[in-house]
Amino acid sequence: MRKWTAKDYRSMPWKNGGGSTTELAIFPEGAGMDDFIWRLSTATVAQAGPFSHFAQIDRSLAVLSGTGLILKTDTAGKAEHSVRLRQTSLPHRFSGEDSIFAELIEGTVVDLNLMTRRDVCQHFMQRLDAGEHLINAEDAQQILLFCEQGRAQLIKQTQLEAGDLVLLEEEQEASGIRCHIEAEEGSLLYLMRISFLNHHEQQGGAHALG
Repeated sequence: MRKWTAKDYRSMPWKNGGGSTTELAIFPEGAGMDDFIWRLSTATVAQAGPFSHFAQIDRSLAVLSGTGLILKTDTAGKAEHSVRLRQTSLPHRFSGEDSIFAELIEGTVVDLNLMTRRDVCQHFMQRLDAGEHLINAEDAQQILLFCEQGRAQLIKQTQLEAGDLVLLEEEQEASGIRCHIEAEEGSLLYLMRISFLNHHEQQGGAHALG
């Protein structure tokens, strides 16, 4: 298991130059925007604008603070498709190749963004509210757990405060990951399961993280 806190994160400009992002974690460690396997970040969106283009990348987006976003997708000649994302919305999944224009519903928004390389792995992002959660991710080789609000305890020994992130990895090939999470009242967490298409890709990256 690995844990990150606010002092470990780093900020940088968006790929398209239209804003800034705070990188929470990247895999393998030391990878750049062109060669990561997965990347988890937050971004502050203060004005409307287009999303960056990321070929061969799958993305999930969740609104952490602010009223929300309207994501308008240009579907190559077909009727424009739009999605409204608020803090209470489920994470929205889309392709990095999609031509998306983001509008603010009312005021600045902070979002959480997971990107994974499609030919290497798949991901699933979900919200966890206060309470006890027993996670049995049989097909996952890694789990990311981000504490957005409140406090939580993981596996009876690791305490998460708001802004903390942990990475769990399966101990043996094809064993999956099981964990027990206890989130205090008023807490909000995001759990992200990552499944590798080729197990050796995850092993190589894990070695780099060590």
